[in-house]
Amino acid sequence: MNKLTISIIILMLVFIGGIGAYFIFQKPSLPQSLTPPVAITANQKPLFGTMVAFNINDALASVPGTGIPSMLDVLQQKGWTEFRKDDLAYQNLLNNLKKLIQNRTKLVKTTGFSIDRGSFSYFTWNVIEPQKGRFDWELTDLYAQAASDAGIKISAVIQSFASWDQKNTSPLANCNALDFAYYDYKAGPPNDLAEYEFFLTKIVERYKDKVAVWEIGNEYDGQCGGYQNNPQEYVALLKTSYEIIKKADPQAKVLNGGALEFNEARSFWQQFFALGGGQYTDYFNLHYNIERSPDAKLNPATFQEYLTFFNNLMEKNGGKKPLYLTEFGIYSGSPSTQPVGQPAQGSDQVQTNLPTQPTPSEQSSNQPPLNGKCGDNICDDFEKNNPNACPQDCGGSAPSGNPGQSSGQPNQGQTLRNLSESEQAALYFKYSILAFANGVHTIFIDLIGSDNDTIGSSMAFNTDGQPRLFLTILKTIASKIGGFSEVKKIADSQYKFTIGDKTVYTLWSGTLPNEISGRVKLTDMKGQERLMNATEIKLKTDQPVFIEL
Repeated sequence: MNKLTISIIILMLVFIGGIGAYFIFQKPSLPQSLTPPVAITANQKPLFGTMVAFNINDALASVPGTGIPSMLDVLQQKGWTEFRKDDLAYQNLLNNLKKLIQNRTKLVKTTGFSIDRGSFSYFTWNVIEPQKGRFDWELTDLYAQAASDAGIKISAVIQSFASWDQKNTSPLANCNALDFAYYDYKAGPPNDLAEYEFFLTKIVERYKDKVAVWEIGNEYDGQCGGYQNNPQEYVALLKTSYEIIKKADPQAKVLNGGALEFNEARSFWQQFFALGGGQYTDYFNLHYNIERSPDAKLNPATFQEYLTFFNNLMEKNGGKKPLYLTEFGIYSGSPSTQPVGQPAQGSDQVQTNLPTQPTPSEQSSNQPPLNGKCGDNICDDFEKNNPNACPQDCGGSAPSGNPGQSSGQPNQGQTLRNLSESEQAALYFKYSILAFANGVHTIFIDLIGSDNDTIGSSMAFNTDGQPRLFLTILKTIASKIGGFSEVKKIADSQYKFTIGDKTVYTLWSGTLPNEISGRVKLTDMKGQERLMNATEIKLKTDQPVFIEL
């Protein structure tokens, strides 16, 4: 090979390399539309989680095609202690649960959520230690492994009740919802504190690698929580639990049982903080379920006031802590004509046998629905035939908690709010931004499932198996503001988030802030991004947007 040939080859290589380097290092022009990341977490901090994605109550019903009858009524009538003695019923439960877990694991993996608030039964003292000194880990192990397989951590709700410990505790009146059956309708402080401490040590040691946070109870400030008029005892329980958990796992995080959103519960928490209870929780845990009710007025200002109250309360009693919102959901009706609670043909989802509700077209315009709303003071036919569904409408006193859910079965005795996917997504956007702007660490969406599944609230997927729009907006929120270090309120419905050296505006009404000008990047609720001049942007209440300079 002569020198001329070699020189030509070298020149060609240099030319090709230069072109390659140009394309590698040249910043590409921004496309008009981008697909948002699928991850719902950022910097190891989950902004959103699911609530009871692996709900054990769903496995208590019959699996289509098996002919196995529902065990819901059996459990609710007998309680866990007696139910567990029936080996056949228990094996049916296990078989159902395994099938449900398989389906739900696939579903959760597709959503991008990385944390789940476990069904209360999994971490109930009475379920794990049905007899003193005899531990039964089977159900909890199934769930913990399923969560791990789905790539998610657990917010574990410790229910500190065991029937053998509370043999001298009287059942609480009208507190016979399905979830209460797991501890045989009794609630109150442990009688043998040493035994409770032993149980708690064992459970933390076993599941600490799979649990992100430990919640001590669920709505213990309510009528059926066992501590409604006794915040002193709850502070004592939380103190003991906090110390035992930290001893077993120094890195563990502890939450109080979620605070009810009702004004009547606020005095409980005022006393709680005055007694020093705030020092025994790493985050303060709230619930906000008002927006579930189909006739409740959707008002972000009410939500803002709720968050402000607790932030101010903490400020007055030792300083603010990050908030966990472990129950939140905006109910929406199914876009299909399929009645809620009835699976589509060929569905492999585990089904609970909830009552069929007629679609709006099936209901007479001048007659109340077959299943009215719990709390409407009408004892409808469904409530008459199901005394535990809503005792307050039929002459009894309903347990505390959410209207229409006193039986522990979603949708029982109530209809869903008639919202379009777009309306639902816009509300999720607004409430989520308000939450994060007011110190909320993680929001747990209640619940996750398909439109044909009886979970029936947020319903992450429609009848065609496609994600609903609100799920897209949650992912977009996580991708845009995940890992934010600062948030500033510009005006009502206008917030500015700082993420590293980047600024992201979240806006849904009013005029565009003066600081937004020139060529900007706008992202809509569907995650579609485009470049446009700021002067072209008109904010619409029903179409919240992200803007980046």
